[in-house]
Amino acid sequence: MRPDDPEIMYVTDTFSGVSMSVDGGRNWRPCNEGILTRAGPSGDAVPVFCLTIDPHNTDIIWIGTQNRRGIFKSTDGGKSWIEKDKGIIEREGITFRGLTVDPRSSHIVYAAAEISSFAWAGRELQGREFDLTKGVIYKTSDGGEHWKAIWRGDNLGRYIWVNPEDPEVVYVSTGIFDREAANSDHRRDYPGGIGILKSTDGGRTWQVLGRANGLTSLYIGTLFMHPKDPDILLAGAGNNAYPEGSGVFLSTNAGKTWQRTLSRDNINSVEFAISDPRIAYAAGSWAFYRSEDGGYTWRQVSRRNPWGPPGIPAGFPIDVQVDPRDANRIFANNYLGGNFLSEDGGRTWEVASRGYTGAQVRDIAVEPETGRVLAAARSGLFVNTDGSREWVGLCHPPISQTEWYVVAVDPTDPHHILAANNCAGVIFQNREERWRWHQVSERPGERMSWRAIAFAPSDPNVVYAGTSAFFSAGTFDDRMAARGIYISHDGGGTWAEANDAYSRTANVAAIAVGPDNPRVVYAATCNHGLLKSIDGARHWQSNRISPRVRDVRAVAIHPRDPQVVYAGVEGGGIWTSKDGGGSWQHSSGGMDPEAAIRDIVIDPANCQVLYAADIRSGVYRSDNGARLWVRMNDGLRTRAVNALAISSDGQTLYAATEGEGVFRVDIQK
Repeated sequence: MRPDDPEIMYVTDTFSGVSMSVDGGRNWRPCNEGILTRAGPSGDAVPVFCLTIDPHNTDIIWIGTQNRRGIFKSTDGGKSWIEKDKGIIEREGITFRGLTVDPRSSHIVYAAAEISSFAWAGRELQGREFDLTKGVIYKTSDGGEHWKAIWRGDNLGRYIWVNPEDPEVVYVSTGIFDREAANSDHRRDYPGGIGILKSTDGGRTWQVLGRANGLTSLYIGTLFMHPKDPDILLAGAGNNAYPEGSGVFLSTNAGKTWQRTLSRDNINSVEFAISDPRIAYAAGSWAFYRSEDGGYTWRQVSRRNPWGPPGIPAGFPIDVQVDPRDANRIFANNYLGGNFLSEDGGRTWEVASRGYTGAQVRDIAVEPETGRVLAAARSGLFVNTDGSREWVGLCHPPISQTEWYVVAVDPTDPHHILAANNCAGVIFQNREERWRWHQVSERPGERMSWRAIAFAPSDPNVVYAGTSAFFSAGTFDDRMAARGIYISHDGGGTWAEANDAYSRTANVAAIAVGPDNPRVVYAATCNHGLLKSIDGARHWQSNRISPRVRDVRAVAIHPRDPQVVYAGVEGGGIWTSKDGGGSWQHSSGGMDPEAAIRDIVIDPANCQVLYAADIRSGVYRSDNGARLWVRMNDGLRTRAVNALAISSDGQTLYAATEGEGVFRVDIQK
């Protein structure tokens, strides 16, 4: 929020860049003119992680980018940006996590960053669950014309605070919930970390405030300075790989000693209310807390676990902003995309993201009878009933998690839904109009979950599900072995393994079932190519597309001629078989020759019309059964499309994107 006009707000996102609101967060619009850094599989993402407003001149704004060198400065309130990164030596693998302007001068700015293991070690180094990171702090004294590193260490730098009464005193928190310190060692169960850095000479030298000062966790992902007494500091600690010792910490003597005043959760964000510093807030992924005595005691104020709007888990609150005019009005930004607003001190929440999303949507489905659209995203499960931009969250207990990856609809019953969560690793089922979910599977294995679910069109009691593996929540690792395919004969109520020796380790990306025979099923796998069974998954055979093709991500069967099968290959486009997978021909004319296909859908009204999603180059359409393809990306904010779905009349196509939510296009026949 701008300190001189809190109606003007900014939010950053590692997909959609910078968004601005001029009406107190009710509406948002992108403002990325001049930000040159691009990222993501399609190169369309604007990867901005942090932002700060110059307190001396609120038209001056600084931002830092993710995973590659990029500090940008705006002098016109965000209308345009100029790159200012001279002196920053890292080009790739650097993520700026925090920026702060010195209270004495607009020319002095500090930038705290993360250095990935690939950047500091030359290769990826994984800890117990996350990347092993180092950190760096840069400083400029000439308004960004030149930067100089003033600290390097074994964990990332996050929040920076400068004492306004003595600006030589600087604090930096280190660590975050989803990275591990370079000095950690999961084999010895050693969490490592640093804690809080303090300098009394403007960053020339640093002392570490750690366990000897009372911190029981050294992953301090959030730090806030009291607005009236800079010797009072509030810190939040927690790490998903090493949760021990997490909570809220309070210091009243400039960091010399700390006491843990809340010890129930990993804490991702803390803040004092500017208008009344007796009020403070602390938030984790499951609960929102409030203190009315300056951080000494806390009570949970959120009514739901996890907290957030009805049906929507708020996820990890990467930042919280309390309105400087009203201590009960709070904005929270979700690490997985989206903003949330509370106007009653954190008790209840509503979505405040109109015009901005950041949502990573992994799957999408259309109910054939009703036309309702279901979306599985990292931020939750959602339904859209009227084709508008309004989505309703479906994550009511017992499905309270984030990290949703797949959703499937019974073709004969619009209320029969199956959905799977990457992190929890189980399948949930709904059979009622009022959305009552029940768990119907167990986790298929350690660090494994369900990535694909398909009903048999001719007998929806038969359902197939494919497994995949992951190293950390939120994505699947296509290099890892999984547990193959499972089958249900009661509509998804119970499940049994359906593998032979060949399919038992398959990492499954997609499944397609024969339109007239529930025993015929294809499984697109990342490690065994395309598999086929003709006996209800008792036995599997390889449908070798090409000697070089082992990674198949999509498969679709012609609804009127089941001998015609389409397969989408990672880095190899579309392949077509006209004999049930016996032989294949490359069918990617007009496509990017290295298209990484993620989904294929066939127009139910005209089976010669196909649509394909390439995670790198967007959506393609073929009007002649996959012989020739034409791009159709007009209106997409990103070409990184994970999944497609089409209405039963073939009139509306939906695209689930990586970082920009859901798009729809009305097809003109």
